[in-house]
Amino acid sequence: MRLNPNPGLGDGGGRTMSLRPSRAEKSLSAAAVSRFSHDQMPRFERRSIRLDVTGTDRPNRNQSEVIMNEKNAKKQEEKRCWVGLDWGQESHAVAVVDDDRTILQRFKIGADLDDLKQLADRLHGCGAVAGIAIEATCNPVLGYLHSQGFTIYPVNPKLSKNWCESNSVAGIKNDERDGLVLAVELARRHESLRTLKEDEPTLAELAGLCHKLRDLIDQRTALLQRLKATLRQYYPGVMGFFSDWSSPVAWRFIKRFPMPETLAKARKDTLIKFLKANRIGLKPIWLERIDDRKTVTQWPVPADSLALEAMALATIAQLQALQPHIDKCDRLIAERTQNMAQAQLLRSLPGAGDRLVPALTAITALTLNEENSIEALRCISGIAPVEHQSGKRRHIRIRRRCNKHWRNIMHMFARCSTVSCPWAKAFYDMHREQGDRHATALRKLADKWIKIINRMLATGEPYDDARYVEALRKHGSPVYSRLCEKPCG
Repeated sequence: MRLNPNPGLGDGGGRTMSLRPSRAEKSLSAAAVSRFSHDQMPRFERRSIRLDVTGTDRPNRNQSEVIMNEKNAKKQEEKRCWVGLDWGQESHAVAVVDDDRTILQRFKIGADLDDLKQLADRLHGCGAVAGIAIEATCNPVLGYLHSQGFTIYPVNPKLSKNWCESNSVAGIKNDERDGLVLAVELARRHESLRTLKEDEPTLAELAGLCHKLRDLIDQRTALLQRLKATLRQYYPGVMGFFSDWSSPVAWRFIKRFPMPETLAKARKDTLIKFLKANRIGLKPIWLERIDDRKTVTQWPVPADSLALEAMALATIAQLQALQPHIDKCDRLIAERTQNMAQAQLLRSLPGAGDRLVPALTAITALTLNEENSIEALRCISGIAPVEHQSGKRRHIRIRRRCNKHWRNIMHMFARCSTVSCPWAKAFYDMHREQGDRHATALRKLADKWIKIINRMLATGEPYDDARYVEALRKHGSPVYSRLCEKPCG
């Protein structure tokens, strides 16, 4: 017992019972709580509303575990890996990373066909390979992996070089690191990169023929320049005999008469027989050249004339070996484009001859059937300029990172159109007077032709020069004003 600090609130005697529970009261309370916990709690327990996925009628108490397992399984299925491959002639460096750019595998593999089969099997064992980045577009490794069902991301070598430089200020360079950089950057930037797509076989073959034909012609041009430079050193008198040294008749003439003395001592009948055998008529100019053939020996003879003769004959042998393949490519291209409706439309373009029409058909068919096709063709062919802007400074320059072959095709077509099309000539002259250089004016003209070609292919109508000139007049184009002032003669 203890005194009540507030008299009158107790039993009237100034004392009250203690507020602390006794030992018996504690025991009683514990028993009541226990009885309440076991008997009364089930009455207030909220019944589970989750579905029973176990197939029984009782509530599924492990449903949360099932949901977590399903999420983990789904996440495991969605886990992707990205591959970077730095190819080489003897071996390839391969790196595999996941979406978090964590390295999963790094290894080297050979370049043989059996090694490529092992590479494909090993990549299939990595799980879901979302893409493979390769620094090439025409390498056999790329084609093989694409045929095995992998998604290929061809990376421009200049772009991969920038990636490597951005990942190391020390300038570290090795094959293993390059493969890893390709894999990491692919995992990071794959949404902004383009995948490799298979072109239509007929168009791809036509584009390849046109490209290689241009390479063969460039080789022939280089050989012709070397031949003429050699002849000017030891045989300058023969240069006036032919105006077109790309003709096989001129090569056979030098092969038959390789030295000035040989030509000077040849009989007139021998030269006439040669001209008849090569289907060259006896025109007065040729008869005059034959009569003056002895003047070729009046030029000074260099000390290394024998070496120069050997060089000239070797160059002629190369030209004669190269020409049949050029003729074969021309024949194959003509066969491929004979029944192409698109090629027939492009033949209506002024200045597009037998060599340019197939090339234009190939490059337009490969690009103008996609979304944003005009912009793609402008950029790939190098026609669209590149802008450099910083603050108040703004500079426009040529696009150098493009398909050089396509750019040359568009340049040649634009140049040929100025000869056959009056408004194209007026457009070119107008921009030249405005201060543009020759190549810049041609690129701007080619940009006009790309829009015209796109419209032709969309409507299926051939080019009509009078219709286009009338459209220039209606829109008040300065090209039409220039055309009226100075028509193409």
